[in-house]
Amino acid sequence: MNLTISGFSTALYATWFFVDDLALLLDCGDGASAGLLQKSRKVRTIAISHSDRDHLNGLPQFLQLNAREKGLPVVLYPRDCGSFGILRDFLHEFDRRGLKASEGNRWEGIASAVTWPLGKAKAVLEALPNRHIECEPGLIKSLSYRIFADHHRLRSEFAGRGEAEIAAARKRYGDSAVMISDRDTLLTYSADSPIESPDFWGKTRILIHESTFLHKEDAVSHNQEMRHSALNQVLPMACEVVSEALILSHFSTRYSNRRILSEIRRECRRLRPRFPVFAMLPGTIHRDILNERPAWEG
Repeated sequence: MNLTISGFSTALYATWFFVDDLALLLDCGDGASAGLLQKSRKVRTIAISHSDRDHLNGLPQFLQLNAREKGLPVVLYPRDCGSFGILRDFLHEFDRRGLKASEGNRWEGIASAVTWPLGKAKAVLEALPNRHIECEPGLIKSLSYRIFADHHRLRSEFAGRGEAEIAAARKRYGDSAVMISDRDTLLTYSADSPIESPDFWGKTRILIHESTFLHKEDAVSHNQEMRHSALNQVLPMACEVVSEALILSHFSTRYSNRRILSEIRRECRRLRPRFPVFAMLPGTIHRDILNERPAWEG
């Protein structure tokens, strides 16, 4: 599946990503409605990562314009983050015509490993708790997301056999005896997150990962190393998990666009990633970013 991804991401100000093919909005910072215009109507699922205002302040306008029958769009959020219940109740009261809980927009708190089907795309969204917000063990207040699709094919020993024989084998021995299942991770979204090991993310076609800082030392000097990632941490990790494309996001405005691109290219020359690397430059809406010119060709 070739994904069309548009978005805006600037640390402190706003972050949102629209995955057109999946009718999915990842986070909903300021400007999501204005940035998408009529395309905002396509969104069926809004997956919010955490309650920092730059990731959710676009919700009031987005829902007022787009709430419709069958509870769409559904808002998914970290189960134990109390801010979302407060915001939901306020919006249902503030926009009584379209957002009453019994009539329109649905909100669902989700936890670790919870999955959510993405409609006609036959893909599934999975919640991954991250360490951006410190909280007590067992509580979930910040999420990353993984989107995958499962593919099933007939085992070679059943090739050419009739439907009745295959159905009988499935009934007697179970699906796994007849079918082979493969999981294809289409997209992984870090949201705001400190750096994690490659094992945490697993293999993925496309990774959208924050790079608030260019160097780990910058994060440490601002006491943010436990909340955010740095470019020189993200690229080595991405080289072990990404197969098709890396999208770097959430850059701080303390860096100029020229410096961001220069540092990306310097790190890429050192590591030689075999995939293109794209940069969500601060203050810029990127439309169909995977068809833009990458910062590194791969």
